[in-house]
Amino acid sequence: MRFGIEAGEHTMTLANELSFNGVPINGHDLVGDGDPVTPLRDAGLDVCQIGMFDFNPMPDGADDGRLREVIAAAAGTGCRHIVVGPGNYNAEGAGFAAYDPRNRTDDALDRMAGALRPLCELVEKHDALLCIEAYLKGVVYSADSFSRLAEKVASPALRCNVDPSSLYDFADVIDPAAKVAETCDGLAGRYGVVHLKEVGLDDGFHLHMGLKPIGAGTTDWKQMLSLVNRHAAADDWLIVEHVGGLEEGRRSYALITEAAEQVGLALA
Repeated sequence: MRFGIEAGEHTMTLANELSFNGVPINGHDLVGDGDPVTPLRDAGLDVCQIGMFDFNPMPDGADDGRLREVIAAAAGTGCRHIVVGPGNYNAEGAGFAAYDPRNRTDDALDRMAGALRPLCELVEKHDALLCIEAYLKGVVYSADSFSRLAEKVASPALRCNVDPSSLYDFADVIDPAAKVAETCDGLAGRYGVVHLKEVGLDDGFHLHMGLKPIGAGTTDWKQMLSLVNRHAAADDWLIVEHVGGLEEGRRSYALITEAAEQVGLALA
């Protein structure tokens, strides 16, 4: 697989220092006034994903115009993976921060599918992939819910990102092995990009969970990478997300590359 890291302002520094090639870009930047691609190419780097996480077709009046522009422009980046949110009737936080109980209904999947069918037709024409970022609070909240959505959309261009920690509940944070296996195996044949990040419990009487550095939680990265190695293609992207700084990036890179080597997953 190909390797990338998302570390905000530190991404380019880490890419140069650690000699990985993948850097994500924002879709709005791609079709805005700037040029996020040429500086990467000049540095010998590749676009590993085009983020349109704020696209949410569930609220009334949702607009897909900017996403259509990004789909048309994707080929010029050399990247096929356009990542969108999981769908959420609650529009706060671009579909990630809040929750609406209607998200877990068959009607929600029908509405999501109706919005995605014409977009997937456009994606197919541009030889790209529309990759849903599954999330516990969204319409797509599990490998199974994505499979049901994919049946309704019926497009080979519709994929789902492999990111089990986005699907952890409290029991999974204690012992995530079953959720990791369910997600990695359940999305076989329909992988988007593979995202690596850690979610763990915070200290305190009440239960709170949130992002942690890679290695600071309970995820068995050898288990996950071994499962991913069964299903991912050699040119698929493995991306470490939400890296908080240079030292964290270095530690994450060392931990993941060591785990990959131990399970026989080649990272380029």
